[in-house]
Amino acid sequence: MLIPVNYHKRIYPRHIHPEFFELAGHFDVESISVKGRFSLHTEYSYGKRKLSSHLLSAFPVIRKATKKGVPKLWFSEKWALEFNSFIKALCKDNKPEIIEIHPPFTDYTLSVQNFVDIYRVFESEILEIYPNTHILLENRSGSTYSGGKFLISKGEDLRNLSEHIALNNLRLKITLDFPQLLTSYGGPQNLPLKLLNTVLNSQNEIAPFVKGIHLWGKKKSQKGRVVSHCGDLTSYFEGYDKKQLFLTWLSEFLNDGVERYFVPEVNSSNEDLIKLQKVFVNSWHNY
Repeated sequence: MLIPVNYHKRIYPRHIHPEFFELAGHFDVESISVKGRFSLHTEYSYGKRKLSSHLLSAFPVIRKATKKGVPKLWFSEKWALEFNSFIKALCKDNKPEIIEIHPPFTDYTLSVQNFVDIYRVFESEILEIYPNTHILLENRSGSTYSGGKFLISKGEDLRNLSEHIALNNLRLKITLDFPQLLTSYGGPQNLPLKLLNTVLNSQNEIAPFVKGIHLWGKKKSQKGRVVSHCGDLTSYFEGYDKKQLFLTWLSEFLNDGVERYFVPEVNSSNEDLIKLQKVFVNSWHNY
């Protein structure tokens, strides 16, 4: 039961009618243009930011919490309070139905409990403003940040986070980005079939905490470089057996009657999006 979300300018097939769309809410964004129900995709700290916008000038803790220009996420409780105010200032009178957040780095956040202690300050404040908003944390793998890696990346990190969500009675849920999950293990090309099966099945226990999914492909450019967010699952897995294993597992993982938001992070073409969405025949919940 997937709720389709519009991603950038990609267009779904005619029989799918998404009412949600994703808006960029990183730290260099000064304003958003809202035309309906939306998901706010906040700072994900892949690379450097200018951090010089007029909007961000009101938030000195966020501006200072960087390393070589890459933002440090969930740096402190003061950071969390400023992050709350940043989202409020960015959205103005518009209420996001989803706020996607991303994990901190391990060089200053040593444990999931450390992150939760900081995050709960944000959750308490943001739900006062947007009581019906879903807050989803996306697993991350890969950044130009040096000195640490993302705290929530591999399957064991997600299971650890799920346990802390339950223990601390948080409203936080998970957006499970499948390609980033597999990247944290070296990517599907470096995972033997048996190990890929183990990695996938080990995620089954976090299903009750997963409220959103991200899916995208990879393919080689004419110069032989592998490009992310392009292609489809055939080009991503580079082989039938691993692709079929993933699809079989994914069907079982999602077959629990739970509504989840689906974001197809495809930058290449509408044709690649159409191929990707065919994976989910009869799964769409159109509002």
